[in-house]
Amino acid sequence: MGTRAVGKKVAKVDVIDKVLGKAIFAPDYYLNDMLYIKAFRAPHPHALIKEIDISKAKELAGVELIVTAKELAELNNFGLIIKDQEILAREKTRSMGDAIALIAAESEEVARQAERLIEVAYEELEVIEEPLRAMEEEAPLIHQGGNILCSHNLKKGDIKQGFAEADLIISNEFRTQRIEQLPLQTEAGVAEYDPETEVYTIWAATQWLHDTQIDVAHALGVSPSKVNIVQPVIGGAFGKREDVSVQIHLALMAKLTGKKVKQVYTRAESMIAQSKRHPMIIRIKSGVTYAGKITAWDVEVIGDTGAYASSGPAVVHQALYHSTGPYNIANVAGKSYTVYTNNTYSGAMRGFGATQAAFAYESQIDILAKEIGMDPVEFRLKNGYQRGSITPNGQELTSSVGLKETIEQAVEASNYKQIKAEQSNKKRGVGIASIMFGNGYGEGYPDHSTCEIKVEDDGTLTIKTAAADVGQGVLTLVAQIISEVLNYPIERMNFLQGNTVTMKNAGSTSATRQTLFTGNATKNAAENMLAQIHHHAFLELGAHYPSLEIKDGKIMVKGEDRGLTFGELARLAKAKGQPLIAEGSYFPKTDVPDKETGFSAKNYLAYTFNTQIAEVVVDTETGQVEVERIVAAVDIGKAIHPQNIEGQSEGGTAMGLGMALMEDQIIEKGITKNPNLSNYLVPTSLDMPEIETIIVESKDAAGPYGAKGIGEPAMIPTAPAIINAIEDAIGVRIKELPATPEKILKAVKSKE
Repeated sequence: MGTRAVGKKVAKVDVIDKVLGKAIFAPDYYLNDMLYIKAFRAPHPHALIKEIDISKAKELAGVELIVTAKELAELNNFGLIIKDQEILAREKTRSMGDAIALIAAESEEVARQAERLIEVAYEELEVIEEPLRAMEEEAPLIHQGGNILCSHNLKKGDIKQGFAEADLIISNEFRTQRIEQLPLQTEAGVAEYDPETEVYTIWAATQWLHDTQIDVAHALGVSPSKVNIVQPVIGGAFGKREDVSVQIHLALMAKLTGKKVKQVYTRAESMIAQSKRHPMIIRIKSGVTYAGKITAWDVEVIGDTGAYASSGPAVVHQALYHSTGPYNIANVAGKSYTVYTNNTYSGAMRGFGATQAAFAYESQIDILAKEIGMDPVEFRLKNGYQRGSITPNGQELTSSVGLKETIEQAVEASNYKQIKAEQSNKKRGVGIASIMFGNGYGEGYPDHSTCEIKVEDDGTLTIKTAAADVGQGVLTLVAQIISEVLNYPIERMNFLQGNTVTMKNAGSTSATRQTLFTGNATKNAAENMLAQIHHHAFLELGAHYPSLEIKDGKIMVKGEDRGLTFGELARLAKAKGQPLIAEGSYFPKTDVPDKETGFSAKNYLAYTFNTQIAEVVVDTETGQVEVERIVAAVDIGKAIHPQNIEGQSEGGTAMGLGMALMEDQIIEKGITKNPNLSNYLVPTSLDMPEIETIIVESKDAAGPYGAKGIGEPAMIPTAPAIINAIEDAIGVRIKELPATPEKILKAVKSKE
């Protein structure tokens, strides 16, 4: 990208506004004469609704309107992939937190009082909290059609032959927990309805403006053109804002009351009612030779999607498709099941299934290495992907495969070869984990992005992109690429607020896709603009490329004191009816996997590789684990913004540490036991280790300038690296996350 200091204006303004409290988040929005919305939610995770009494609540002074499903029979269900979520529960509840009634009141306090006055008679049903119970034939149905929502297959080579070739066959079961994404900002928004145009306008954060627009429109039974979603500043996401939260309730109550409305979730409401990371059971049976070759890999993945599908079908099968990790294995068999339970529904979270899979396969890889007496690093290098490797889906990796470089550089920068367990109650250990992650939706799912650039009369650039910046810096990346192509200062670029009326679909900020997709769309837009600028400069100056150059905000004739500013050129072009507006798009194709085998010759456009080495100290008397240092070596193709990459790496590592050691949303018989930050544990600054990030550039990925994404791969190897380090320190293997002190002490005692 060159050495120009790009991205500064966008990043600086964003940071300063947030630090000074000037950034306008959804909870900060206020509209005149606004009503406040509150949802009455089900206390029983699985129950028939026999009667709803709202009479006392309606009589409360300040209550404007209360509605139940009885008044909304004409509305449709909603959901990301499968429309199985009801706006308000009709006949029964399927999870704790299901909305049963909506209250509109003159203040939030009145709405809460009214909520306490609503009375509902229930007939409780058996609560299905375990996916294995849900899969039993006689289990009560959570939805008609069965509790197994879907299943997927994976087949490569001959699994029987693979096991026949093995010297050693090892089977293990691994379990991951339910995790809350925990963005700092809870779900919130405001809305208004225009009865003349019949347009709903909703200000609420989302990771995908246009998909949310479609989901809301479908639920309300209107054309998407009647729903405008406006993007406020987003206070974190991590997958949680892919699902609809307040948007439908706001739109509905804005129309029914004829007034502007606002809704803000409490932290407990957010943790009970919105999506979580899928808990998974992953069973792996592997064959290996004493020479260190993996000959067979048989895997079963069972994902608890909770009461509703959300993105569960995609998350669980992505766990299956990533379940061999970045390793050459000729013979693979796999099956995944996405299963309904009465737990809070599971959806997208950073890593999207690949995170859970990595804990399982990297634990299994360490187990295999140690069983045959081979160093875990040597074992990974021996079996790791390189150019020409074939994924379990049958995709040949032809470019940007920097796995082995990440392993070698991580080992070199760490204390991997020096750490030895000390002979005391505090024992030191070191663990390694290497992962791969496909960028974009992949698997034939439509995936694209767009970007538009306009040169204004004053020479500033106005940029329109619906790509949601959730704090990861996608707008900084957009500005950098435009600056690189046009050699134009970022200080003179302005980004319009994201909305679904004036902006075209840029896809979701998920799947580690924005660098590749919006990055390419932006580069195309900037190059289209460059062509226009050169064309109009030729008409005005009589010179053409390569006799023209852009510098200091002007397009000049080389070697002459002749040129035009961007503003002058824009005004001249507009006078001819040809305003300087350029659009770029990126519409690549991937292949839909075969249903029986999962085969897809082009499953993803690019894969990010990340190796982490964790150095830990384990106290065998208390079970406490201190993570002292983590070295992360990440192959991102090309570093467009190195500082952002380091920031993503550090943030992802923090989330991975939480997954490894403490985070666990506990649900018993469908009831969330820790729906707040006083008893849901997350890492603090005191828990954070020293983190060193090494940027590995393989430079030939599909993204702009050869770049790949880092957002999700940043956290995926952390938990398995820490768990492998714990085993190295004390000789016990934790197979169920999180590795709490209680589990560690129990494992130590069992070993003794």
